[in-house]
Amino acid sequence: MGPPPSLYTHAVGPRSRLISAVAAAAIVLVALAAPARATEYFVAPGGVGNGSGSFPFGRIQDALDAARPGDVITAAPGTYAESLSSVRGGSPDAPITLRAAVARTAIVTRASRILTVSHAYLVVDGLVLDGQYAPDDTVRVTSSGNFLVLRNTEVRRSSRDLIDMAAPVGVLIEGSLLHHALNAAGGRTDAHGIVAGAVRDLTIRDTEIHTFSGDGVQVDPDRAAPGWDRVTIEGSKIWLAPLPGPENGFAAGAVPGENAVDTKAAPTNTRSRITVRDTVASGFRGGFINNMAAFNFKEYVDATVDGVTVFDSEIAFRLRGPATGALVLLRNAVVYNVTTAFRYEDNIQNLRLWNSTVGLNVSRAFQAASAPKATLDVRNLLSIPALSAEASSASNLRANASSFVDASAHDYHLVAASPAVDGGERLDDVTIDRDGLARPQGSGYDVGAYERAPTTARGQAQATGPAGTR
Repeated sequence: MGPPPSLYTHAVGPRSRLISAVAAAAIVLVALAAPARATEYFVAPGGVGNGSGSFPFGRIQDALDAARPGDVITAAPGTYAESLSSVRGGSPDAPITLRAAVARTAIVTRASRILTVSHAYLVVDGLVLDGQYAPDDTVRVTSSGNFLVLRNTEVRRSSRDLIDMAAPVGVLIEGSLLHHALNAAGGRTDAHGIVAGAVRDLTIRDTEIHTFSGDGVQVDPDRAAPGWDRVTIEGSKIWLAPLPGPENGFAAGAVPGENAVDTKAAPTNTRSRITVRDTVASGFRGGFINNMAAFNFKEYVDATVDGVTVFDSEIAFRLRGPATGALVLLRNAVVYNVTTAFRYEDNIQNLRLWNSTVGLNVSRAFQAASAPKATLDVRNLLSIPALSAEASSASNLRANASSFVDASAHDYHLVAASPAVDGGERLDDVTIDRDGLARPQGSGYDVGAYERAPTTARGQAQATGPAGTR
């Protein structure tokens, strides 16, 4: 059987055949070079079609089986009783996108793992992933699930972890809600909001994590080589509260969890870096463990904490050495309604605590634990509790409630008459305040987490948030 006649209409000799062959090859190359047109597949409960708008698939997995790089899968509102797995990856400029037609109305649920991601460049947007407290993670991301984007998605009800990651690169969790990872075995067993291994470039942004029996975010429990690095948590809220009713083996009133953020990193690996900014943590007290802390930074990490608020907790910041352990820079923190604001342990070195505010109902600002040789650099601290030896620098000030706009409501912005206004020292590494306002605003640097400023400047800073968080 010969070639298509259209290519050989005038091919009567060897030269003509050569020219026609070259032309055919050119046509193939042009076809290969032309960009593929993305396909949108539609899914709806009860659908029995081919994925078109008129005849949607009935299962989301059918659309994942069909999707190629650049394709979009749109799931109609309703309940999908299935488990999902990635089949192939997208590309940097053509990810595969799985989205809800209406945010958080497409509910994927069964008593099992709901989503396994083992391919790169997948976007999941606006779904609800409900594991019904199955003995498995709700979402599992393997080391091949690089550059996953989980956006505006609710992940809920696991007896293991809500999101469990191995060692992928470039994962973004954004604008999402993660809640109810609970395991009551043995009285309380770890079930985390997010747990990650040797991840790189993990970002958790504008996300709420609550009601878990482990940590809100934990990296890396196995201390795997080569170590994790460049984890960022920003604009987020992580909290616990007494359970309003019995839940997956826990009694009403139980506070099952441990920490908002917990780090583990082996000294044999490259030092792991984590940044937490513009984030609020609360409710870390009255639980099943001693020394509950919102932030538990330990081992071989380099932690930068900027613009974080902690309240209603036993310990706000638990910072742990020894000399080769955690390096911590903590600035623009606001702490109130806690037993201990800053607990430092194991002779920690290189702990810098700058421009922070310790407000009402704090039993003690500092607590040392096995730390007679610890090295602390505390400057521009504003504290309602009495200043202890750790805060002996002249730039640290004790304040009373009248120094603040409304301390009873835990508004710790400064009033004009506060001695903290222009009372601090210049710190080149503290260029903004808790609201993202540039320092200084007056003739000198203010003490505490907030810089006193004209109302218009303050409003603009609060509207945009701390620099670098958006």
